[in-house]
Amino acid sequence: MRVLRLAAAAALSGCSTAAHPLVPDMGGRPASYICYSPFTSTPQEVRSLADRQCGFSGLAVVGLIGQEFTPLRCGLLTPTVAGFRCGYGGGSLF
Repeated sequence: MRVLRLAAAAALSGCSTAAHPLVPDMGGRPASYICYSPFTSTPQEVRSLADRQCGFSGLAVVGLIGQEFTPLRCGLLTPTVAGFRCGYGGGSLF
């Protein structure tokens, strides 16, 4: 029983309600996908992460692709993913 508790504690220790990229450091890809909780993350935090992800490729956020509730992909504490299109020019989404 103790081993089970330790395993559960270890698995949950990496959990956070902070917004985070679904795919870290997208490289040359034209999109950024950010996992977040609509209860603990602000739109500005999510957009800032998308700006950073697109910036790795020398691009800016030019549009919102969409949002979806995906707890199996993003995790129970950050169950929503927002997809942002990266490109040249940038735009104002919020």
